[in-house]
Amino acid sequence: MLGAVSVGLSYQPNLLTRRSLDQGLITGVSGLAGYAWGVSAHSVLSSLGERLGGRRGQVAGDALVVLGSAATARMLAWQEHEPAWRSMGRLAASAFAAAGAAGMASRAVETIPRTGLRIMATTGVVSALGGGVYLGSRLMGQQVGALGLGAFRDDRGGDVADDQDRAVNPMVATGIGIATTGTLLGLAAVESRVTRLWGRGVAALIGGTPEEHAAIARGLTAVAALGVGALGLKLVDHQLGNAGEGSELAHATPPDIPEITGSPSSGRSWSDQSREGRRWLSMVLRPDTISAVMGGGEAKQPIRVYAGLSSADTEEGRAQVLLDEIDRTRALERPYVALWSPTGSGYVNYVACETFEYLTRGDCASLAIQYSVLPSSLSLADVKTGTNQTRMVFAGIAERLRKMPPETHPRFFLFGESLGSQVSEEMFEGMGVFGPESLGLEAALWIGTPEATKWRKQLWGKRSVSAPPGVGPGDIYLPRWVGDWTSLDPAERERVRYLLLQNGDDPIPKFWFELLWRRPAWLGPWGKRPPGAPRRTIWWPVTTFMATFMDVLNALAPTPGVFAEGGHDYRLELPHAIREVWRLEATDEQMASVQQALRQRELGWEAKRRWMEAEATVGPEHRAQSERKVLDDVEKWTGRASLTPADVNALIAADCQPT
Repeated sequence: MLGAVSVGLSYQPNLLTRRSLDQGLITGVSGLAGYAWGVSAHSVLSSLGERLGGRRGQVAGDALVVLGSAATARMLAWQEHEPAWRSMGRLAASAFAAAGAAGMASRAVETIPRTGLRIMATTGVVSALGGGVYLGSRLMGQQVGALGLGAFRDDRGGDVADDQDRAVNPMVATGIGIATTGTLLGLAAVESRVTRLWGRGVAALIGGTPEEHAAIARGLTAVAALGVGALGLKLVDHQLGNAGEGSELAHATPPDIPEITGSPSSGRSWSDQSREGRRWLSMVLRPDTISAVMGGGEAKQPIRVYAGLSSADTEEGRAQVLLDEIDRTRALERPYVALWSPTGSGYVNYVACETFEYLTRGDCASLAIQYSVLPSSLSLADVKTGTNQTRMVFAGIAERLRKMPPETHPRFFLFGESLGSQVSEEMFEGMGVFGPESLGLEAALWIGTPEATKWRKQLWGKRSVSAPPGVGPGDIYLPRWVGDWTSLDPAERERVRYLLLQNGDDPIPKFWFELLWRRPAWLGPWGKRPPGAPRRTIWWPVTTFMATFMDVLNALAPTPGVFAEGGHDYRLELPHAIREVWRLEATDEQMASVQQALRQRELGWEAKRRWMEAEATVGPEHRAQSERKVLDDVEKWTGRASLTPADVNALIAADCQPT
């Protein structure tokens, strides 16, 4: 019964749209979780009831559990910022109430005398529960959180929920859900079989019966499962690590610019840089491009220095590599310096960085240090490493600035994205508003800060997500969504020096393990949810966790050259936020030119990467297929039809600088 309710609730909309595969996985896992809890809890309740008074005791026990648990859950009604014990107590009470109700329903079905009728009745009840919950969610006007924001902003002016149009085919999703449940049940059966074998082995070794050694057998099975899981994760890490360290043809040759790490004159091997490091370093702007975009005038060659994960074996070593590059390029003598805290893979946001280089006319230095080559979701254990390295770099910079006359100190900025936001923000844990100022930061911008970040939680305090926040504490601003920032009073906006920007439907600032046992504030009372939260969706422990996890996987799938605002995509707002929060001067006409150049470069570089890989495909037939695929993609991105290889090469030549 609980499995049916879980299946019905799994079809509720969440933050972003999803595919049939996503829906099937959510349905399969949440349905099995509901079934497993219902069976195990009902078994315990039945055993206790039978001891108290046979079958009548079981029925009475179920009723008492339902009434008592419902009353307890009512007493522990949800509160924003509630302590963990309260949410755990309410979850336990609600879970036992549901188990008791499911037990009562199953006993009612058992009173039907004939087996066939009993099966039909059970099927009918389960179908009614699942279907009723599903239809009820639609009748209540539920919708994806992104749609609740109104018109979704992007370059195309369309109303879209996120970067890709995803839809669920119920039949396909149901099939995937059944397969998922079957696979998990199969794994459970294997675990039971392995446990029995362990029990027999232990009994043969030390005597007794297998049943007497059940606890030891389960422990051995758990250890074996953890070992297999660790080996599998290590294999995945190895494969993704190779990809993260791998080379791309479009970025295989280092730029011949002394101001860039990895250039022939830098003394740093290009092979020491990761895939994302090579991308960022080779895509540096040139002075002539900056001058052309900014409408004439002199421009300088921007500095970009990077310490890749492979540049040293220790945190201290990588920090020293970056500091040595800072000294070599005389980066601190530039009037504008920014440290970019990269994502888990080492990616530095080129939209933000290029905006910085345009608006400073190239008279700037950009610094970055890598802590992982894996996607952010697999780099959570490396946050401390990233934070330590970043703190070391700031300490080294502070030492160098103390030896420089104060009037020559640069304006210093910090930028963090996604896991990079958590890495850099955790330097300030427990320091409140004094954290950024202690490092001499004039301004900082963070986008998509993960939910697990402690400093942001400390800054937010006991405020409610149901109302737009004011600026503070200090000159820090923590909007619930971009609309809070764009609608802020101009005088208040001028105060902001440290901005923690997030989209209302971005799952990264909302996903964490607490979703398994705690109802989040963004799924609070229906009339008090923040912009971007799904309307009227009900929190259901495993189901909400799985749905939000799938949203995380779907949060970023941008169209090259088309800037959008939604999910984990901040390209549309970033140039304006950099200009305003970092107080960099540019006219509206110059900003329009920068915006156009950013889109053209993104499109050109992505086309170049794809096209060069396609042309390197072995075999004329396979190469033609790969090139056709690139042509189809570029046609989709640009809205142009019947593109030829010459058209793609012209686009690349126009939008990419030679390296």
